[in-house]
Amino acid sequence: MHKRILIVDDDPDICDSLAMLLRIEGYNVDETSDSQQAANLIEKDIYDVCLFDYKMKGLNGIDLLKRTKNVNPECSVFIVSGMDMDEFYNREINTGLAGSIRKPFDIDALLERIETA
Repeated sequence: MHKRILIVDDDPDICDSLAMLLRIEGYNVDETSDSQQAANLIEKDIYDVCLFDYKMKGLNGIDLLKRTKNVNPECSVFIVSGMDMDEFYNREINTGLAGSIRKPFDIDALLERIETA
């Protein structure tokens, strides 16, 4: 069975294109550009992998990470950002963050991380 994935990015074009790619790969994908809607989805559904944009209006990626881990500790959560996130990842590792993914995406690396999550 393929993994359930939630994509949250305040850029709808990124959500749409990434969701389309992952659906082509056979994943079951939910997506939203609204961080509050994402919080509602996290409370309602169980996801295997979540990809959260770091900076968004309202709740940010770390807020969503914490909410996800409260209801679904087994979920692999990745923070997505255009910034270098290595230092951030090292600081946040105790929150259960699975890793960070840099924009623009290296599609092969992204798919590998999702598959091994």
